[in-house]
Order: sequence, then structure tokens, then C-alpha cells
Amino acid sequence: MFPELFRIKLFGAERPLTTFGLLVALGFVAGIAFATRLARRYGSDPERDPQRIPDLAWWILLGVLGGGRLAYVLVNLPYFLEHPGEILAFWEGGLVMYGGLILAALLGLWKVRRYGMHPWQTADYGLTAGFLGQAIGRWGCLCVGDDYGRPTSVPWAIRVPDPLPRGSLFPEYLAGLTIHPTQIYMSLKALSLCLLGLWLLRRRRFRGQVFCVLLGGYAVLRFLIESFRFDMEARKGIFLPGRSPAEVHERLRELGLLDPAGRILPDRWQEALHQGVEGIYPQLLLSTSQMLSLAVLPLAVGLYLWLSRRPDAPIAVGEAGRQR
Repeated sequence: MFPELFRIKLFGAERPLTTFGLLVALGFVAGIAFATRLARRYGSDPERDPQRIPDLAWWILLGVLGGGRLAYVLVNLPYFLEHPGEILAFWEGGLVMYGGLILAALLGLWKVRRYGMHPWQTADYGLTAGFLGQAIGRWGCLCVGDDYGRPTSVPWAIRVPDPLPRGSLFPEYLAGLTIHPTQIYMSLKALSLCLLGLWLLRRRRFRGQVFCVLLGGYAVLRFLIESFRFDMEARKGIFLPGRSPAEVHERLRELGLLDPAGRILPDRWQEALHQGVEGIYPQLLLSTSQMLSLAVLPLAVGLYLWLSRRPDAPIAVGEAGRQR
């Protein structure tokens, strides 16, 4: 992993150029280019819609970064109340996809209506292209150590560097351990949804069909991937009985895995993880993202049924597969 590519002096201080920021930027550019291409074929106005995509994308990016960071800060509010200077440091990692999705959808809808573009038709190919951008950006999470998975011995596990490089978001107690590459899981999830969107765009029967299917698919896949994550306290949610952070802290103290100040002793913690000692980390019954997934899935199904019955729902398939 390479959290930082290099450092530059800016405004009298040394600032890092992170791989997270670079890959998110590359994903954004790739998403714009792909959406522009799709707009020529599936847009309500194939001549003007491609020209509007870049401006629309900037508003969506603002929603993704603003909403994603706001949700992350709210989930980890106690930490950011103590470190308010880090609230806007999204380039170091820390975005909640659901928060970004909600605000991006609201800002995108506002801009689409101002342009006179068909909102659901734009949402169909726009979300398809957006998942391509996310598939690229998620590799930035891997490079910086964000959204990491739980320890495992599966053949495709990745080993956390030991010692950790500067700028890493992996906790010290995971150094040297093999973990689930959940960042790669999420990248493959996004790529599979993008490919599914492309397949559906050629076969959709009504405007908004692709958007609803991808939204529901995202909810299902995100729910499954969350079960492989390991940053339980950062994600909050509903903890299993006897595995809340407070009860785990007491268990660690009983086992002698904490120093006098109550901080984890990395070497002893690593050894306990390898030995499979029970009750040494909190476990979630449901994470915040899983609870949101349970809400988003029926929303996507209900929206699918509602849009399919609208008077303007049917789509006529023109020549060369271009849908008007």
C-alpha cells in the first residue's frame, strides 16, 4: 500500500498527495467521460445532453464528497468533536457512500431539472457511469487503508504492511496480519453493477428501470460486504449481546491486553487475534450501512413498481439499439 505518493509545501506547511485523492479524482474523470459517451446514445437529447454532463458531474461530485463526509463525521462524531480540524480532510479517507449517494441524488436532480433533461432517463445511464468511477476510487481506499476487512486466512487475503507506512489508516494492531480485502470487494461490486447497468440499458422497458435495479443491487451487495469489515466501532450500528465496545474493553483489560492508560498493546492484541481468543473485539449484529441497506432495498422495489406504471413509462427502441 502507498498512502502518500509525495509531499509538497503549500501555505507554509507540508501537504501529502495521497493515492486516495488521486484515485478518487481518476474515478471522477473516468465517470464523466463514460457518462458523456452514454448520453450520446441514451440521453433524452443526444445532441445537448453530452455537453451538460461535465457541469452536472461537478454538482454530483460536490454531493458525493459533501454528503459522504458529513455522514462519516456524524457516525464518528465523538472523535471529530475532539479533532474539529480534521472534519474537512476527506482526502485522507473517510466517506460514507450512502451519505454521498443521497446528497448527490438531490443536487443532481436539481441540476437535471434546470437543464430540462429527463431525470429518470439521466439517472439510468448516470448511475451506471458513476459505478465505474467508484470501482476505480475504491482502490484508493485500499492504498490508504480505509474500510479494511477482518483478519482471515482465505487464499486471497492481503497482508497489512509491518511496519505501517506514513499516512496509513490501518490500526497498528493489524500490522502483519492477513485480512479480507474489502476495498477490492467493493470495487468489484461497483464494477459488476456498472456492467449490469450497461446490459440493462439495451433492454430496459421504462425510464428509471436501470436506476432502480442498480440501487437495489447496491443495497444487497453492500449488506453482504459489510459482514467482512473489521472497523466495527467506526461503523457503529447494533452490537451483538456481550460484544459492545465497552464490554470488549473490559475483556481486554481482564486478559492484560491494555496498558495502564487503557490503550491496546499491539503485540499482545495481534497474538490474541492469531490464537482466536473470544470476546476481544466488538461484533455487530447490523452496521449502520446494513441498516440503511435494509431501508434502501424496499425503496428501490417500490420505486421500480411506481415508475413501471407511469403513463410515460414505455420506451421505444430505435435503430442500432439507441433508446429514445
